[in-house]
Amino acid sequence: MSREEVVDIRDERTPLLQRPVEHNAKSEAFGLILMTLSALAFSTMTLFVKLSGTSFPSFEIVLARSVIQAALGILGCWWIGINPLGRKGVRKWLTCRGLFGTMGISLFYFSVTQLPLADATVIFFLNPIFTALLAALVLGEPFGWFEGICAALCMVGATLVSKPEFLFGGNDATPDDTTSTGRMFAVFCALLGAMMSAFAYITVRKVGKGAHFLVHTVYFGLVSLVVSVPALFMFQEFVVPRGWYEYFMLFTTGTTAFIGQCLLNKGLQLAPAGPGTLMRMNDVVFAFIFGIFILHEYPDIFSVTGTIIIVTMTTAIGLRKWLNAKMSRG
Repeated sequence: MSREEVVDIRDERTPLLQRPVEHNAKSEAFGLILMTLSALAFSTMTLFVKLSGTSFPSFEIVLARSVIQAALGILGCWWIGINPLGRKGVRKWLTCRGLFGTMGISLFYFSVTQLPLADATVIFFLNPIFTALLAALVLGEPFGWFEGICAALCMVGATLVSKPEFLFGGNDATPDDTTSTGRMFAVFCALLGAMMSAFAYITVRKVGKGAHFLVHTVYFGLVSLVVSVPALFMFQEFVVPRGWYEYFMLFTTGTTAFIGQCLLNKGLQLAPAGPGTLMRMNDVVFAFIFGIFILHEYPDIFSVTGTIIIVTMTTAIGLRKWLNAKMSRG
């Protein structure tokens, strides 16, 4: 296999390297452990986005992450001896993927700064549903009654998590500095961010080509840098970090995102796809743990119920695809 792998991208939590054919029980177990650690890394990233949001606007957090991600990606490409710009034939699609990914992560970061950590994470967790819908419309992939029921139930779950005022009345779970209108706008941003992540996946799938995951990391970082700088000064206001703690929060946001991507890629190389799909739930679990024990954000029964519905339905779609692929291989 060449050093620059042909890959299949969904979002930043999607593996960017192909899976080896041969596995054994020990390597598969180790792969699942790595995937759990990657979920912890991504959830830690989201936690630091939430903490940084008290001091910095969301686009400045995206900017900090983009600089760190691009730098680490270029360093990694140099270390293993590959071109950080990738093959000429896929560069425009890498740029498009980076653009959609940038829009997705920017919207998600904004929602994290405005919503309880678990709520924002769960709503963004809808991106596999949007991916399945887009894949059916654009790529002609199957989308039958099972996927339709799962998608409809996910929308019910999203409604329970977002708790629109016209259905639920006043919302006590909304932070003191966030109005009901502000909350619904943040929910809309999280949903739109999930859609952008789905578009990022479809953009690459449509072409059927890819690159080493470090090349994707470089493009993601560089495109984010180009987009976040003007967006920061147009829509928000730059804040100069004060002291080592604020620098540490921004730096940790970028490094944990990079570490999470690396751990996920290695984990998905080793772990079977079915159990690997179940590992996605760890993102939500860690978000609830961090929200309760660190941020003191206590979810109500509607958020918990909506979370269970969304996690169950998105996992069911992933497992069904894995089983169908396994059966088709005999």
